[in-house]
Amino acid sequence: MASINSGVGKTVLVTGGSGYVAAEVLNSFLIRGYNVKTTVRNEASAEKIKKSHAKYLDQLSFAIVKDLQLPGGHDEAVKGVDGVIHTASPFVLQVEDNARDLLEPAVNGTLEVLKSVQKNNPAVKRVVITSSFAAIIDIFQGPRPGYTYTEKDWNPTTYDVAANPSTPGGVSYCASKSFAEKAAFDYVAEHNPNFTITALNPPMVYGPSSVLFPGFDKLNTSSADIYRLINGTSSSVPETSFFGFVDVRDLAEAHVRAYESEDAAGQRYITCSGGYTYQQICDVIRAEFPGKRDVVPEGNVGEKYPDVYVVDNGKIRRELGMEFRSLKTCVVDMVEQFIEYEKA
Repeated sequence: MASINSGVGKTVLVTGGSGYVAAEVLNSFLIRGYNVKTTVRNEASAEKIKKSHAKYLDQLSFAIVKDLQLPGGHDEAVKGVDGVIHTASPFVLQVEDNARDLLEPAVNGTLEVLKSVQKNNPAVKRVVITSSFAAIIDIFQGPRPGYTYTEKDWNPTTYDVAANPSTPGGVSYCASKSFAEKAAFDYVAEHNPNFTITALNPPMVYGPSSVLFPGFDKLNTSSADIYRLINGTSSSVPETSFFGFVDVRDLAEAHVRAYESEDAAGQRYITCSGGYTYQQICDVIRAEFPGKRDVVPEGNVGEKYPDVYVVDNGKIRRELGMEFRSLKTCVVDMVEQFIEYEKA
């Protein structure tokens, strides 16, 4: 794996540093000696990051970007950095208009970062974009037994379908990831900037959080997804929608490797540990945490893994040398953190 970058003395910009994935990405760069500038929406978010990453204060700096879509909004943030890791993504709870609330923010948010880099910092040679397995999967095919998804696959949902008011928000959200990633690759092909891009495509992201604990009522989506299994609110094992997961720590490591690797230029990588079901997660929690067994849904213990699609992580293993944590390790570490939170 030829390297174009190494840490000490270099500075990377990580957009959206207060997010669940971004907080771990910060760790992966900081631990290697990089200086990290990160964008936040306000000073309060910066203060939280200072507390959660207290041992790296001398390597951290901040830039306020209130609106991802604002033209020129990242112009100042991209100055003085050697590379950019774009993890920030618009997150909308209330969707009234699929195009306005989901599709346009995803595409524009990504393009504005690339435009700012090209206009203000010719020293940047690599931009890593946190895309999603949602940009790969064909939602309308369902569990698709016997099919293997690879980086050659693209979510085929058209813009017209995704923008249609009758299309469910979840379908449009997945499509927005595809449109944003394609827009990034198209931008580079059309404008030929000094930088290359690499996209990472994680499915469901789990694992312990590096974000300052916000309270159980304000957990990020992934954490809340698992916490519901141990706090008594899930009386039955939830249905599994996406049959692929990655530990957030492995996803963060992949960002650094994608940034440092010369060979990753222009590539996309499925960043996935393997398949999973909520039944497997419940089985792990019940086996490893006897004190929680009474509140964790039992379901069909040891149930055979369903006949569903496979998510192929061979490319990132081969080209970036990635190894991945097991589902058991991911879930155990996550639940242990929840129990510490409960004690506190």
